Amino acid sequence: MNLEIQKPRDIESPSGNNLRIPRVNGVVVVKRRIGMTLVELTVVMIVFTIVLSSVLLMFTDLTRRSNIALGEVERYSELFKVDSIIQAELSKAGPNVEKITLVRESEEGPARGLRYMVSLPFVRDKVTKQLYIDEGRLFIWEKQSGQGDFPADSTADVIESLDNSENIIFSSSSFDHVDLEFEAVSGGSVSYSIMLSSPDGTRTHRSSVRLINVK
Repeated sequence: MNLEIQKPRDIESPSGNNLRIPRVNGVVVVKRRIGMTLVELTVVMIVFTIVLSSVLLMFTDLTRRSNIALGEVERYSELFKVDSIIQAELSKAGPNVEKITLVRESEEGPARGLRYMVSLPFVRDKVTKQLYIDEGRLFIWEKQSGQGDFPADSTADVIESLDNSENIIFSSSSFDHVDLEFEAVSGGSVSYSIMLSSPDGTRTHRSSVRLINVK
């Protein structure tokens, strides 16, 4: 009887390349591959880089949008503050407003201020008040009325700086994004515009207030 001697053969694992089963002296030896190949590592790194880049881009865009939104909130907050100061001051002017005129920085320039004369009850002297904006700040000053407070052409000269700072009864904080222009005084109403500067340009907010005590 002839016996055929066969060499040991490797048995492929059913799962593929991760497992090879060689026979050594009739004993099955299981070998497992540990770790990743260079190709697999490269693929993982590429996927990780793509995901990380996407996350960073999303974070950058979110930060940019947040900064824009915060800037808009700050600018409109200044606009509403300026508007509320003007409305509050002119609404309570009185009890009697006898004269009122625009104050211009130059003959052809915009009116940055509003000047008006107030008569007080039981007091003979009258008070001249002025509301104006200068270098981004709102000011209100008052003084005893004089003949030169209201020129004949109803347009005052360049806004004057007072020698006596005690006459300034109100000064606001600095507004970095707004400018103010008084447009007209008609029928006891004062019309004005607040210009709001932004990276997209200048936006104009128009408003008016009625002086109920104008004679």
